[in-house]
Amino acid sequence: MSTVNKLDEVVLHSNFNSSPIPRHTSYLINTALDFIANYDKLKSKLNADAKVALILDGVWFVLLRYATLKNIARSYTSTVDKSSCISFEKISDSINILNESSCPLQVSALQRPLTTHYEDYTPVPATISLTLPRELMERVLLLLDIEHILTCRLVNREFNKSIQSSMLLQYFLACRAAGVIDNPRSSLSYAERLEALGKREDAWRNLNPVFEMTIEVNHPPSSISTYGLTGGAYFLKDSNQGDLHYCRLPSSSQDSPRWIRIPGHGPGEGRPGNFVSFAIAVYEHDLIINVISSDIGNETGMQRHSLDLVLLKFSTGEYHPLARQHRIHIQRSSSARPWVIPRIVGDNLALVVHSQNGTCPDKLFIFDWKTGHKRLQHETTEDAYSDLVFVSPELLLVPNIMLSHFEIWHLPPSYPNSELPSQILSLQIPAVSPEYSIFNLGCHGESNPFLHSIPYFPPRPFFTSPENSIITINLIISSISPSVRRRRASYTLIMHRRALLDAIQKWTSPPLLEQIVLPTLLMNEVTVHKISDPDDGSVRLDAQSKLVSTMPHLRSSTRTRGSPTFSSQTSSTSPTSHMSVDSGFSSGSSTTLSMPQYSFPQVQWADWGPPISRWFQVDETQARWIMNSTGQRYAFSVPNDRNKLMVSVADFNPYNVRKNAEMMARLGRESKDDGSNGNNDDEGKEKGDEEEELEMLDHGGMFSEEVCMGLKCVVYPAPGDYDFDGVLMDEERLLGLKCNHRGRVESVKVLYFG
Repeated sequence: MSTVNKLDEVVLHSNFNSSPIPRHTSYLINTALDFIANYDKLKSKLNADAKVALILDGVWFVLLRYATLKNIARSYTSTVDKSSCISFEKISDSINILNESSCPLQVSALQRPLTTHYEDYTPVPATISLTLPRELMERVLLLLDIEHILTCRLVNREFNKSIQSSMLLQYFLACRAAGVIDNPRSSLSYAERLEALGKREDAWRNLNPVFEMTIEVNHPPSSISTYGLTGGAYFLKDSNQGDLHYCRLPSSSQDSPRWIRIPGHGPGEGRPGNFVSFAIAVYEHDLIINVISSDIGNETGMQRHSLDLVLLKFSTGEYHPLARQHRIHIQRSSSARPWVIPRIVGDNLALVVHSQNGTCPDKLFIFDWKTGHKRLQHETTEDAYSDLVFVSPELLLVPNIMLSHFEIWHLPPSYPNSELPSQILSLQIPAVSPEYSIFNLGCHGESNPFLHSIPYFPPRPFFTSPENSIITINLIISSISPSVRRRRASYTLIMHRRALLDAIQKWTSPPLLEQIVLPTLLMNEVTVHKISDPDDGSVRLDAQSKLVSTMPHLRSSTRTRGSPTFSSQTSSTSPTSHMSVDSGFSSGSSTTLSMPQYSFPQVQWADWGPPISRWFQVDETQARWIMNSTGQRYAFSVPNDRNKLMVSVADFNPYNVRKNAEMMARLGRESKDDGSNGNNDDEGKEKGDEEEELEMLDHGGMFSEEVCMGLKCVVYPAPGDYDFDGVLMDEERLLGLKCNHRGRVESVKVLYFG
């Protein structure tokens, strides 16, 4: 804010130079609010007839008299919160502050030069009116977050009326409150979308399905270990270990679901081999990738198997047109059926490979699925990996069972000579007691983040927001000491994806790492292959990484901390030209480059986890099913004495949590006797303290440290019980699974909520 020389003139400029936020006209609102908030500092310097202009990039938007702003400021008390947001509380409604002013408000036409009408005042009615077209004002307000839009409602009656009467703004506010994103391709009007969203939220809150439908499994499925639920479809591997079957789930009671077979090896191929696993990116790429293990005969006295990827277009079953190679080789090993979990976001395909016979260390692979280029192969200890999840398009979380931590990997965009994928952080989970060990770690995070857009999204009016979704981690802990009675326990750890991203950003921030001495660091060693692509001549980097320090050590020099980088000046050791066996190219030269070891910080659970986490102790049957969360909801079940399941849904939407807390507080106040003079135990307690209060998990000695949690939720129980063996969840439905005595799914009951 700046003033000109004359005391009867003031010009308000939106200060963009100090802010990296993109410019838009909504900053005019904040500038005016800032002027009102600083009224006490300015009142001695300006005349009552001073003219006030709001300027955006040298263009005059609004002209009004200082007396008007003075009366507004005098009738409201203003406060500034920690986020530098200004809020106002009206002192009295008995006086029309604009009628008090002898200088009525004048609003200029949009985008006129400041000098043109600087002296031209025409009295207008005593109300704050806007010359901005309604559509433009809506678009400006849509650039603000919810808090600022609600603040704008307090500015004047005109803003309040415009916001409340705008169907677009009401739908926008409802989407933000529900944690969903609008689908611009939807054919529904905003009024119809708002109505559909309201019905959906009510149905989930009451767990009252719109309809129910049972789908029989008409093919012999395999065990429950290979299944999927994404893109509105349910997937099951068949018992012959060669194909995958899926069923489009119903969105209407008139739908007739049917099972469709996808050949594991792709169209027209009858190669022998076992279908191992699969990954799907339906909305982003219309892509499904099958993992196939094939017997390649005896090598050096040992039976060998080739692990490969087959890339298909999901909608047609044909080879995917964007994949340069329809089949990508992963590795050769003695394991016929390794445990493989792949995930896809953008151009990156990440997968962990666990050798179930313990013959080789577990590995993490990163591929560019479009080019077939292998970006990273990382080796860790045996029996370490079982799952992984994308936190964002460039951040990958990989649970490490043996080291009891979450590996955080940074995956830069895949370009020739681009930065290498690297581990940047280790987040410890609570330490398990010496008598116990972690038996399994599974993770899930629907909706999956996407890099650019989702061109294959169905014509639904909205979909869950990936950045507002939760990530669930299932832990199964078992006793290992012979002196302890055999005991197992299962837990689900839940975190908001956005809060986890904030924690990662905090603990990888260079200023913080320079100020805080972390007690321990871990270390990886990297060898880089510089590979020439024979098709286009581009040069790409293939990193071979290995964990070389499993024991934490003291902080090392800052020169060795952080991700490895490649420079064209790096000297090579033994720069021999040879064929790269696992490079992902059919031919091409490769140069081996020396790379130093690099370390990354390890953060203890107590330093990062408690405020952003919620723990549930669950039945082991519940822990077997990992795909039971979507968006900000988590479905869980508890067996009752009738051998049926009591199903509940935990809602982690902050808006619903706050709304429920306010309702419970109001009911608590209403339940008190009017004449009660009892002491209020909460009197004097700060609101912030209540919000930050941590709860304690009663784990019965499974962990060797206190496990605290601060993430809040609201639990909605279903009105009845269900004859299910397991419960899954997607954006629109709950799925109740019924299994036979061998644990194979026989039928699926769909509970549709919208």
